[in-house]
Amino acid sequence: MSDKKPRLRLLKALINGDMLLLLRADRLLPYILYFFILGWFSIWISYKSEQTMTQVEKNKKELESLKIYHAQKTCEFVGLDRISTIEQLLIDNNSQVKAPEKPANIIK
Repeated sequence: MSDKKPRLRLLKALINGDMLLLLRADRLLPYILYFFILGWFSIWISYKSEQTMTQVEKNKKELESLKIYHAQKTCEFVGLDRISTIEQLLIDNNSQVKAPEKPANIIK
């Protein structure tokens, strides 16, 4: 009969929600609260760093895409820099502009 009383007391404390008070955990409440806040802060920092890393990966993909686009446009620009290409574009557009036949005069 003597070993049934502590079990009954524990069961009653568990049902009533007084288990922490029965174990005298109320003395440790500031420490429990501190570790809870510390754990929550750690989870929050991990979440934020994961979001940042996701954004960094998106930005790296976008940057790579823009580098490719820039290289294509640079190649097109270099191709348009030749005189023969410019003359052909002028002919295709029925322009009256032509390359000079004699050098420009120097004004003194």
